[in-house]
Amino acid sequence: MRRWFQAALVLSVLAFAPAARAGFIVEASLGKGVQTNPSPVKATPTNIMIAPGVTFLSLLRLELGLVTDLGDAKTLGTDEKKFNLQLRPMLVVAPPIFPLYGRAIFAVTNLLHGKTTIAYGAAAGFKLGVGPVGVFAEAGLLPRSIMSQISWVIEGRLGVNLEF
Repeated sequence: MRRWFQAALVLSVLAFAPAARAGFIVEASLGKGVQTNPSPVKATPTNIMIAPGVTFLSLLRLELGLVTDLGDAKTLGTDEKKFNLQLRPMLVVAPPIFPLYGRAIFAVTNLLHGKTTIAYGAAAGFKLGVGPVGVFAEAGLLPRSIMSQISWVIEGRLGVNLEF
């Protein structure tokens, strides 16, 4: 019995040791959202996000997303289609072997044009990877305060990540 325990311990250490390292990650993704409230329901601009980050304890990631909207829809809170930026600090809980993850999001929107607003929310996703390269898909809820009114935005995102 003792040998079985020792063998299981050695195998688990060998299996989990590569996943236990800390490191850097860069994510690139494409997102599209829908504003569901207040009425009327309307699409938000497609956006591109580059998010560098650092992984701690093979479970937690701190990321800072730099997001820009494409010109396919009007930006929330404005009537114009201008180039704009968002910053999205995020905390991701992503177990190394389990394919599901959760993401807490805090965003500062409209950094270049329009009234700067604050968004916050969460997303859940599915990830697959081989070695340092992975792909992911997620859906999230990002309420935004625009002109003293909360706008509820549901956003879907597809992307790739690279771990160093």
